[in-house]
Amino acid sequence: MIDRLHCRRLVARVRCALAASLIACVSAGLLPPTASADETVVACGPNVNHVFLPSAAYGGIAARQGCPFGPVALTTDGIPMKAGQGAIWQAVAPAGLTIVGATFPANSIQSYQVNDGTNGQFGGDFYWSGGRSNIVPGEHSASFGPFSSSDFGWLLVCGVPTCTYQANLQIFQVNLAVRETTPPALGVAAGGIWQAPRWVRGRWPLLFWGGSPSGMCGLNAYFGGSHLPGTSSARDTSRWQQCLAWPVSDQIVTQDYGQGANELYVSGWDAAGETVSQAKTVYVDNQPPAVSLSGPSDASSTAGTQYVTATASAGPSGVSGIACRVDSGPGRWYPASMASIPVSGVGEHSVACQSENKALNSSGQRATSASATFSMKIGQPTVSAVAFTRLVNGLRCRRSTTRVRVPAHWVRVQRGGRTVRLRRAATTRLVHVRRCHVRTQRRRVTIWVTVRRHGHKVRIREHKLVRVVLQPRRVISTHKFVAHGRSTTVNGWLGMANGIALAGQTVDVLTAPEDGRSGYALAATVTSAADGSWTARIPPGPSRLITAAFAGGPTTEASLAAPVQMVVPAKVKLVHVSPRQVAWGATVRLTGQLVGGYLPPGGALVRLRIGLGRTFITYGVHEHVGGSGRFRTSYTFGAGDPAIHRTYWFEIASLPMGDYPYAPSSSGRISVTVGGHPRPPRRR
Repeated sequence: MIDRLHCRRLVARVRCALAASLIACVSAGLLPPTASADETVVACGPNVNHVFLPSAAYGGIAARQGCPFGPVALTTDGIPMKAGQGAIWQAVAPAGLTIVGATFPANSIQSYQVNDGTNGQFGGDFYWSGGRSNIVPGEHSASFGPFSSSDFGWLLVCGVPTCTYQANLQIFQVNLAVRETTPPALGVAAGGIWQAPRWVRGRWPLLFWGGSPSGMCGLNAYFGGSHLPGTSSARDTSRWQQCLAWPVSDQIVTQDYGQGANELYVSGWDAAGETVSQAKTVYVDNQPPAVSLSGPSDASSTAGTQYVTATASAGPSGVSGIACRVDSGPGRWYPASMASIPVSGVGEHSVACQSENKALNSSGQRATSASATFSMKIGQPTVSAVAFTRLVNGLRCRRSTTRVRVPAHWVRVQRGGRTVRLRRAATTRLVHVRRCHVRTQRRRVTIWVTVRRHGHKVRIREHKLVRVVLQPRRVISTHKFVAHGRSTTVNGWLGMANGIALAGQTVDVLTAPEDGRSGYALAATVTSAADGSWTARIPPGPSRLITAAFAGGPTTEASLAAPVQMVVPAKVKLVHVSPRQVAWGATVRLTGQLVGGYLPPGGALVRLRIGLGRTFITYGVHEHVGGSGRFRTSYTFGAGDPAIHRTYWFEIASLPMGDYPYAPSSSGRISVTVGGHPRPPRRR
């Protein structure tokens, strides 16, 4: 810029009013001079002029531009002009840039009759804020600086009352040294990963741009140590803003990067060589959360409210919370990694939960786990009972023999191939009859009677013994003896704990051999009657424990009856005794068998007996009876008088064992006659 004092000194007889109208005179605001510039702006020469602009011409002085093949020129074209008429070419630096120097290369300046003292009527200057330099006739190059100015230009002014000679000033190229006073800056679009919270996941946009007075020449981005696509721009030295790099629009997919902290770095550089960058730490969590449920699957309604425990897990971002829903009710949020979900009410219930971590996607949604479900039934308690029952009818019966008379009667018989009628005479015969009478019992009862005392009737209480008839009744037992190889029946009842019977329910009858192993197996399946009772037939087998199991229903709990005992005696057979007649001192061989199986792994024990009349002794125990239950043993008689003959009997019996599921029992007896001399050996 040129102030009024400079205008007066510029050319003799150049009026300041004209200079002020041609050049915007402002107060000088100078920066400290510098020895180097940050960018160079080249006007004309090989470039189009985008920097210098002409001011209005007066009196015919024309401002022409022919770049890049012609000069930037001020010429009068021989047109007469008055004093003070002229024109200028001026470059004004935009905000953020300051002109610190100007260079005109060789052969870049041509002037004709400018500042020429002989015929020159026109004056001319190169000027800048706070300084100027006369155009020297015949000079072809020049250099100015260092200075600090917001503008730079040259002017041509008529300096005499009437200028009739032609004058011109041509500039073929000028290089401006420009200092950048405002540093470049970066801008980042909202809603992208730059404004993301601490933990992210999924696909995030990254949109940023740069701004600089000299123009951004390149923009780059890095994430997690990897280079992201950037943008760049070619340099145009004929403009103040020499670069124009387009904004960067990238997509960051967190699955392509590691878990945890990742550095996000954006940067750029401008035509003045200045760089700008910003960095941020972004935390990535790609691990999906999970949730598991645990709790009682079956509970009684009397146990109160039940709870299902939900346990969530997540990656490095941690668990944000758990969302749970019971049946079709409203959902509830638990902001913790573990939650207890209350469940109440008789019936079947379903609990569904999902967990979330703290990592957000670009839509602001947290990562959600797969839904976990848990089923629970809360039922009313039930009672199962099993027992052996028999009906006692209340009668006392006995068998007797009596003589009855059969009156005479006619009968039809076959005689000679024909049917004839015969009259049978009256007879008597003996028959067996069963005579019964009711059972009675004497009981003490209280009665009220009316008596007269002192002339008044009063009621008094008296006690007396009366005989009452016993009604039929059922006798319940937890033990029952059943013959070997026979079946039996067992009875039971199913109902609620409050005594209400459950009808039409399936009950499983389970049995286990009484061998100490509790190996229960299904023996029968029955359905309860309207009063909750049921009856099942137990097939033949060993001694067993019998129980009843109810699996429960949608609103009822399972129950198991206390076991009852079915006692079955062992079947012991004395198969063979040989020989049946021996002499004193001889040996007999015995063959026996335990029938029915279920022999323990170590075998059963059999007691051996020999008797004479009503007396007997146990002469040994046979051990380890296994396999099919068949075994052999022997017995040797002592010496005796050959003239004496006696008959002994043999018997075997099973012994009680904890792993043999039969009650002790004895076999039948087989007799052997002992006496006489031994038989002589046979000759071959």
